[in-house]
Amino acid sequence: MSEIEIEIDGQLLSANQGDSIITIADREGIEVPRFCYHKKLSVAANCRMCLVDIEGVPKAQPACSTPAASGMKIHTKNDKAKFAQKAVMEFLLINHPLDCPICDQGGECELQDVAMEYGSDVSKFNEGKRIVPDKGIGALIQTDMTRCIHCTRCVRFGAEVAGIVEMGGTGRGEGVKIEPFLTEGIQSELSGNMIDVCPVGALTSKPFRYEARTWQMNAVQSVARHDLVGSNIFTQSYRGKVKRVVARDNDSVNETWISDRDRFSYEGLNHESRSLKPKVKKNGEWLEVDWQEALAFAIEGIKNNAERPEQLGVLASKNASLEEYYLMQKLARSFGTENIDFRLDHANLSPGSSMDSSITLSEIESVDHALILSSYTRLEQPMINHRIRKAVINGATVNTINSKKFDFNFKTKIDLLSAPQALLPALQSILKSLYLKTKADLPEQLSKVNSSDEHDKIANDLIASENGVIVLGEHLKSNPSNSVIINTVSQIAQISNSKIANLTLSGNAHSAEKVGFIPTNQGMNASSMLTESCKAFLLMDVDSQYDFFNPKLAMGLFNKDDVFVVSLTSFEDQSTLLSADVILPMASFYETSGTHINFDGIAQSFSASVKSPGDSKPGWKIIKVMADLLELEGFSFVDSSQVAEEALLSSKVQTQINGSFTESFEDSDITTLWQYAPYAIDNVTRRAKALQESNIGKINSAYIAKSTAKKLSLSQDDLYLGVPVSISDDVAEDCVFVHTSQARRV
Repeated sequence: MSEIEIEIDGQLLSANQGDSIITIADREGIEVPRFCYHKKLSVAANCRMCLVDIEGVPKAQPACSTPAASGMKIHTKNDKAKFAQKAVMEFLLINHPLDCPICDQGGECELQDVAMEYGSDVSKFNEGKRIVPDKGIGALIQTDMTRCIHCTRCVRFGAEVAGIVEMGGTGRGEGVKIEPFLTEGIQSELSGNMIDVCPVGALTSKPFRYEARTWQMNAVQSVARHDLVGSNIFTQSYRGKVKRVVARDNDSVNETWISDRDRFSYEGLNHESRSLKPKVKKNGEWLEVDWQEALAFAIEGIKNNAERPEQLGVLASKNASLEEYYLMQKLARSFGTENIDFRLDHANLSPGSSMDSSITLSEIESVDHALILSSYTRLEQPMINHRIRKAVINGATVNTINSKKFDFNFKTKIDLLSAPQALLPALQSILKSLYLKTKADLPEQLSKVNSSDEHDKIANDLIASENGVIVLGEHLKSNPSNSVIINTVSQIAQISNSKIANLTLSGNAHSAEKVGFIPTNQGMNASSMLTESCKAFLLMDVDSQYDFFNPKLAMGLFNKDDVFVVSLTSFEDQSTLLSADVILPMASFYETSGTHINFDGIAQSFSASVKSPGDSKPGWKIIKVMADLLELEGFSFVDSSQVAEEALLSSKVQTQINGSFTESFEDSDITTLWQYAPYAIDNVTRRAKALQESNIGKINSAYIAKSTAKKLSLSQDDLYLGVPVSISDDVAEDCVFVHTSQARRV
């Protein structure tokens, strides 16, 4: 691209041929007012607020849609430009209501800011203002469409970024309205970004409505920990409570967007089930005690029940911080046990049940083909799915192999239905086809594998791609053949020269792996601990009803009289009260400092946004004090940054997983694939009211093919494991796909 020289407000500037004037002005720090323009959206040029004067051109031109040309002399603040800008401002304010005192956008409103400089204190308009009735668009976004100035940012965001055309302009002239097309409201998992892009108060946060003013709140840079991306955010608090979460720009991580799960989950912090006081269970009764007594009771119980160190099991959820993982494993190993694990929801923890990704977030955008296995990326990893969508927009093709056909927000080429027990044979068929196409020596174990036209087509697309990726999804965690599938995928990737994006480990799982929060040969994994001789457990942020692959087994063990359970938790639900013997209240999301390692292996540290409520304490501090009381050495940390420094500098603990709890399918099996709705994946999101009231939060169906329903004697709206049955042609035979926010039942 050739370089040109232009002049803006007397400054001689270099630019690339074809760059818009507003892009150049922004890069040079020259202020040009705008409403419809957004750096991540297409150019609409419909607000006309960015009009500038170009010498030699009779009329003022929109800076957003006018490409720069060599020798241009542009004025953004001379009389001609100012007159045009003020005229546009006057038109925009004709119908805008004067309700700034009650508008949640007040204080951060682009219209307010621009009106201060370009507006007038006297209006020539004396007609009545129009009123636009609101159509509710869901539990997350509050609409006041009388304020709308028709910039169409929300419309373009939905079509271009979210991938779902849900909003649009209807009517003509004064009757033009921006409104949803469907009565169901907004369906996108990224819908909250419409609030950020709206330059006025037409779209605001419904949970935040009338809560506080922007200038009253304290903003802290933080990191969202619900998925593998670690989206950069600002948490805004007022009087010690988180009131709002908004996106923070970081092009290499989340660009300028965040998922609704990251934006609205903060509501869960104030749930009535928050654990605020240390408690101990004596004679079957819960008693509130001080920290000293609770810790002493916990240490005594561990020592008395775990007569040998290897009788202690240490388990944590996938959402702990790197510091918490590091200190937990250090405490466990110093105590003498290798029974350490965070993979509570995996069916198979045998060697080879995990693998590293070989692609970065930014590289996903440039792939020319993707094969998605066992994943609904749109709801499971929305920000990574956004990158895949960008690749599709740039021409990439996508094939999927899933137990159910999903509503992706990009076009797919082949959607192959496969029950979990049929996934391995399907992949072996694809691998065989790849060997035959590349004329490589066919391994003997593949000689008897049957192939099909669809498998052959999938193999063709992998071979034809120059920059392909195989995406492994979260459904693989519950597949007992996981380790063999992983090995087969590795061979497919190698022979087709494809990269791998492993999405099976979500949350902060990369931190857990980094510090070795997995058992060595001498230890038991999460599944083994539930069936072997552990007599004491130390649990961090674990909900027995939701977090285990077999919750019935976990609850049964923890409820035994001869098993002692110490629970570090932010919430007290019925399962915790039943299974624990000591409850140590722990700071939750946004209430503690820590570190998150994302998909790219980048360690992002964050500070506490607010003080934790009641007597709850940061998890790393609780573990440190417990280690001191156990008289273990090496825990003299003053703050979490010291823990992170030691954890990141120390070499990763080399682990080899104990090979127990390996399962295999029988041909006659009808398998159940239990997938939590995206707003039921951790303790905080499950308690966020607005998320649960959203369309995605209400997902609650057991999808079954007609033939499978007949075998199980089920009909439409019957219950399967407590979840309403939905008979569908979009699900594989001999499989029940349960998508729900309910606790898992087995």
